[in-house]
Amino acid sequence: MSHVLDPEHLVSDTHYSAALDELEELMLSDPDTPAGRRFDELVVLIEDYEARNWPAELPPRPGVAQPGAHYGMR
Repeated sequence: MSHVLDPEHLVSDTHYSAALDELEELMLSDPDTPAGRRFDELVVLIEDYEARNWPAELPPRPGVAQPGAHYGMR
């Protein structure tokens, strides 16, 4: 059975929102059930989408002082 979230990755904010909604419905699913496995699949899709669209940290730019650098922090 085909499902909108079956692709290898989420491609839009609409798919991302749908995945979050479905994930919320599956929160209490037992891991060894189809719903639990779907939960795990959704977590991977959501984490991948977030990493591609909202990187956790930007790389340092050469010649630009980094926050905390003047205090000896890194």
